[in-house]
Amino acid sequence: MRTKSRRCPILVEFQGQVVKSDLFASEIEEPADISMKIRDGGLGNPFRVRFDNSQSAWVVSTLEYH
Repeated sequence: MRTKSRRCPILVEFQGQVVKSDLFASEIEEPADISMKIRDGGLGNPFRVRFDNSQSAWVVSTLEYH
């Protein structure tokens, strides 16, 4: 039986600001998968990835944002 997963936005945290990216991911994906999406999307090199339940969004911290 498949469980329905939500499509959640990926937010990028850079220099104290949080920017909504054009990328989305399932809440059941792994942080490594989210990190790869950010790298493949050319948005920077993440050093921390976490899921924020209060926002239903992935939050990716990066030292550079493109």
